[in-house]
Amino acid sequence: MSRVRVGFIGAGNRANASHYPSVAELSDLAEMVAVCDLDEGRLTATADRWGIDARFTDLHEMLATVELDAVYCISPPGVLPDLAMPCLEAGRHVFSEKPPGSNLAAARRMADAARANGCLTLVAFNRRFAAVNLHCREIIAAHGGPTQVLVEYHKSAAERVPYENLTMMVYDISHAVDATRWWLGEPEAVHATVRRCGGDADNIFNALLTTPEGAIGILSANRASGTRYERVEVHADGVMCAIRAPERAEIWLDGARAPTVVTGRELCGTDDVRVTYGFLAENRHFLECVRDGVEPSPSFADAARTMALCERLERGGL
Repeated sequence: MSRVRVGFIGAGNRANASHYPSVAELSDLAEMVAVCDLDEGRLTATADRWGIDARFTDLHEMLATVELDAVYCISPPGVLPDLAMPCLEAGRHVFSEKPPGSNLAAARRMADAARANGCLTLVAFNRRFAAVNLHCREIIAAHGGPTQVLVEYHKSAAERVPYENLTMMVYDISHAVDATRWWLGEPEAVHATVRRCGGDADNIFNALLTTPEGAIGILSANRASGTRYERVEVHADGVMCAIRAPERAEIWLDGARAPTVVTGRELCGTDDVRVTYGFLAENRHFLECVRDGVEPSPSFADAARTMALCERLERGGL
């Protein structure tokens, strides 16, 4: 395969801010050959902007008409299975935004279809690709792997807008849950406390997780807080990384009196959040995997494990 032939489903803000420009930048890996959207105004504007000639308002027509290797399904999670399943059944590799559907059942259905049809998939949990996270992950691995992980992801209640009737855990906190799995590994024991503050839905989640290897994870997510605050702290033998992605990480080694500080700008050579926060890198990873026939990570199957942990946390860890 010389270049991956990509079709897009979705011409909204997220797609145009993160994924169209990333695929365009990776022109050595891929070419955008088709776009599909129900809104003809957005369809035309997006296709004109990125120089895409093949334009459709019907997904099935696009799949039947254009030769595609992969399809980007950049859609709300509630309709994602309706868009991804025809692509998978047609043998097309699929990139999607997170979360992978509205619930675990939807995520597993798409994972099963990908496996049955030999399709490669990626769910865009971009924190896995943020430059400061990747930099610190290498350091933690060099010191024997994590012994303790703390993931915090808080927001003001004013920032919470009901979205597709999804729970806060699935729509938003799933980022933190996936980050916990990525840093810690697969948890064995999970003890969670769920509370409500100032509303009629659960909005405070705290959990203690342990792995078979003995590592400990602490997850704290509060959606009735005073501001947006996201932080990861990872410990290994003789090292601690305190990370505020995508901006910076403080790395403390062997009792040092001051940390080494690295920034997303230093690592990437730019302040562009599309680059520092991992959007470009996740696109590159997916396209390289499609080119090389290698399973991307996180795939639908991997992301389904994140969804399973989300549901487990919502139940109090049971």
